[in-house]
Amino acid sequence: EARTIQVDDKVYSAKALADEHPGGDLFIKAFAGRDATEAFMSYHRRRFPHDKMKHTAIGKAVSIKSEDADKDYIELCEIIDKVLPRAKSFAPTSYFVKAFTIIAIAVGLELYIHLTRSYKWYLTAVLGLVYAFIGLNIQHDANHGAISRNPRVNRLLGLTQNWIGGSAVDWIHQHVVQHHVHTNDLHHDPDIAGNTFIRLNPLQPLLHFHVVQHIYIFLLICGFGFSVVFTSMQHLYTGMHKSRMSEMLAGYRVREFLATFPFFLRWFVLPIVQVPSVQTALNVAPMFVTGGFYLAFFFVISHNFVGVHMFDKTKTDKKKESFLYSQVASSCNVGGPWLAFINGGLNYQIEHHLFPRISHTHYPKIAPVVREFCRKKGIPYVHFPTISENMASCVNHLYKFGNDKNPYPSVKAWK
Repeated sequence: EARTIQVDDKVYSAKALADEHPGGDLFIKAFAGRDATEAFMSYHRRRFPHDKMKHTAIGKAVSIKSEDADKDYIELCEIIDKVLPRAKSFAPTSYFVKAFTIIAIAVGLELYIHLTRSYKWYLTAVLGLVYAFIGLNIQHDANHGAISRNPRVNRLLGLTQNWIGGSAVDWIHQHVVQHHVHTNDLHHDPDIAGNTFIRLNPLQPLLHFHVVQHIYIFLLICGFGFSVVFTSMQHLYTGMHKSRMSEMLAGYRVREFLATFPFFLRWFVLPIVQVPSVQTALNVAPMFVTGGFYLAFFFVISHNFVGVHMFDKTKTDKKKESFLYSQVASSCNVGGPWLAFINGGLNYQIEHHLFPRISHTHYPKIAPVVREFCRKKGIPYVHFPTISENMASCVNHLYKFGNDKNPYPSVKAWK
């Protein structure tokens, strides 16, 4: 079963699908051993073409969802197709100008710092922020397959995740395979797993110091930039990140593990070799702090706010679960088009979770359509006008989770 993929009630050979997938083999291999019904639907905005792919089918299984569970989502897809046809959902030319400008600034600044031995805190802090913009604007869309119809373009730009210290394959397993399919699922979403110091999940034990987690979380996330470098290596080595990675990713894991060493040489070895002192290390540190903080801050406020829905899917009828409802009710938007330009559209979390293969440049266009559709269907759609309002709601949410043993007495269930 580790080399099969289930879609609806059909089981397919993952290798056969990977060989034929026009979007490349990486996504197929990443989902090997899992159910990819919702993943295919959200990435392609339609049902799986079982008749067309019947030559790759190897068996049948019990479907985890009923046929009409996602009729509302399919209806929304049909509306979106009229506003933004699938063929026009990728990045426009203007996006590539932005992307390569960010890359050029990052490369130029890094070269300047190394070649002139200018390991100054204010330069590395700016570089860290530019790295964050690469993470938000480039690797994120690329590793969702949203930049281009050509998988080679997406893979190449997706490797910018490795260049800034992470791993594209680890990110795809954590983010695409788990977080997007299991958003705010108490048992399966790695983004709300939390840790000893941060309680994001009501199943976590409440500890006495959580009472002030709503304050110190913004200090702790300053370490995210350091953490992701080392945890990416760990995940690639062990093949575990919340859940086990597909065995079909073994070759990718080896290559990406080896690819982590250039980053270590660039930022943990070269600066000290060129300017051997503790001061050098202290001057490099702001790169990790600013980049990590900026990324983590927007991650945290996107799915942790007052009124957010969480799901204990071990106690729900999966067959009746609405993909549309679970994605919209567990996410929030903030700001508008200008913030989308800066943050790679990730301030439109709702649209992104519903349509991850649409380039972020189109989110401001489809957001009003999604919002109106949700209003008609009675689905809670949360959009904060400003970052400060989103942050205030996040702080209140974290305060509740740090002070109430049972902050979520009613978890959404489809009965």
